[in-house]
Amino acid sequence: MRLPHHAGRSQIELSLTPMIDVVFLLLVFFLWTSSFEQPEFDLPSAVAEPPAGLRDPSEAPPPPEAFDEIVILVRATEGQIALTMNGSEVPDVETLRGRLAEIVALGVQPPVIVDPEPQTPVGLAIDIYDVAREAGLDQVLFAANE
Repeated sequence: MRLPHHAGRSQIELSLTPMIDVVFLLLVFFLWTSSFEQPEFDLPSAVAEPPAGLRDPSEAPPPPEAFDEIVILVRATEGQIALTMNGSEVPDVETLRGRLAEIVALGVQPPVIVDPEPQTPVGLAIDIYDVAREAGLDQVLFAANE
């Protein structure tokens, strides 16, 4: 049996250029996709405040959102209007307008849902919608009944 002869073979060359190219491409990819901001300051929260050194002392902090949503229940019984805002009775439309204006003055824009009962005239529900829009609220919606 004859043994293989290794004298004719040359040394295997290992080229590092493609490996260096891949390393630089990965480095560029990770630099482009990384974020250098602290993630807890991205979320709207009253708890996540930047450190005192990063905050401008003359700048007032933004007011926290005090309301998730405002639900106005509209009922018309025997010619009388009965309004309920988030479970509390509102005596008349002018009081409702004042309360909504106070909420807008706080600097928040919660969504307002006008929920008329089935017996309520459409014109009355639209009047309540108009009152909310005149108070300065941007998101005024009607509740959908099944």
